[in-house]
Formats: sequence, C-alpha cells, structure tokens
Amino acid sequence: MVSGAKARDSSAQRPPTGLLALATRARSADGEDVLVSGIGQALRGLAQRLGGTRLGVLAIGRIVSPLQRQLYRRTGGRLSLTGRAPVLLLTTTGRRTGKARTVPLLYLCDDDHLVICNVNPGFERTNPWVLNLRAQPHARVQIGHGVTSMTARPASDDELDRYWPQLTKVWPAYQAFYDNGGKRSVFVLEPDPRAHAPGEDEPGNRAGPPAACLRR
Repeated sequence: MVSGAKARDSSAQRPPTGLLALATRARSADGEDVLVSGIGQALRGLAQRLGGTRLGVLAIGRIVSPLQRQLYRRTGGRLSLTGRAPVLLLTTTGRRTGKARTVPLLYLCDDDHLVICNVNPGFERTNPWVLNLRAQPHARVQIGHGVTSMTARPASDDELDRYWPQLTKVWPAYQAFYDNGGKRSVFVLEPDPRAHAPGEDEPGNRAGPPAACLRR
C-alpha cells in the first residue's frame, strides 16, 4: 500500500469508483440524494441480515466500514451506506500506536449526549475502538460536517436499560449477539471542550455541537 502525501494527493484527484461512485452519482427523480430508496436502504437491509453471522461481521469490518468511512468523509455524511440510520465518525487514539483511528458507528442522540455500542459476538476479538476508548476516553466525533471533542464513559445500569431497546431497534444484530452470550460495550459520549481529541488539528475540521444530530 502506498502511503504519504503523494498518495493522498493522487487519491484526491482520482474520481470515485465502484460503490462509492454509484452512491455519489445516485439521484432521485426530485433531485434529492438517494439515501433510503435505492442503494442506501438496500445495503442497510443486506448488512442487517448478514450482520448476525460470522461472515457478515467479517464483511462489515473489512469492506462495509472502510467504504462507509470514505463515503462519509467525501460527502460530510450526506450519503450513507446505512440509509437513514444515524452514523457518526469516531476517532480514537490507538492504545498501542498513539495514532488517530477513525471508524463509522451507529449512534443515538440524547440531548447533548451521544450513545454508541458494540456487542462482541464471541467469535472475534474485542473491537479496537472499544479498547482505545477504555485506555483513552477523549475522542473526536464528526456528525455531518461538524466535528467536536467528546469524552466517553461506560453507560450506567439505568442508562443501559433506557438505551438498549433503542440501540437494538437501530441494529437488531446487537440483540442476537447479546442473546448468544455476547458482551455489551455501551458508551455515553459527553461534550468536553477542554479535551484535545485525536486528529482535531487536521485541516478542514469545523466545530459542531452534538445537538447537530437532532437536525439530521
């Protein structure tokens, strides 16, 4: 894999290809971007059906997640592979490398708090973003074009009871994995303007309050 500024420059000049090109060009009859009817909804349905399987988990981690991250960055979240399901980009600090690591995640919005979740299905290692947040709770969150620093903490028992039904509605595979003995990792993200989140010095980042998710 080629790395460095040269690779980034050449990547920026190349037109999008494959699924990214399809999603970027997709338009409905009235001129609005196709998020639900069409590619986004179809891919979300497929991902939900496969998401509870070993093969599906592997495909989401290796293929769907990188595509979603690329598409989100290029369009500011305007186009998504998950239809209308709410997606953010979470950037954590690698617990071993110290480098910024970004992953797209489904989320809930509760006033100025965000809720994110992972359920380990038992046949794979704990997701790196979960381990990174446990080691370093400061993170950068992007919703649309807005970027803000937040601090993560584990959800309390009361919060788990309140948020779990909503989380499983967004992604039913959570419940399937949990019923089969999977371990839940649910975090509440709180605004922390004092925190220096990973990657927040990157050019083009713009501050945006978590409440922006309510307008999406």
